[in-house]
Amino acid sequence: GLTRVFCEGGGTLAASVLGAGLVDVLVSFTAGLGLGAEGQPALGAMGIAALAEAPRFRLAGLREVGGDVMACWRPVGSGAPED
Repeated sequence: GLTRVFCEGGGTLAASVLGAGLVDVLVSFTAGLGLGAEGQPALGAMGIAALAEAPRFRLAGLREVGGDVMACWRPVGSGAPED
């Protein structure tokens, strides 16, 4: 039965599901605002020693939402279904 799970939490949860390869769609929001180090990180530590170890995604779509931008990313080479 269960085919989809929406995970919205902090950087630690995001790093965990990414590191486990459980992400079919990565959705991010950005705004024309710079917070610097005072902001909260979107991703926690993933223990990546080299760029080649990082999960790779391809841009699947962009949409303006109010004054923000929503980006949808799909894992590279995952065969994840298209929506």
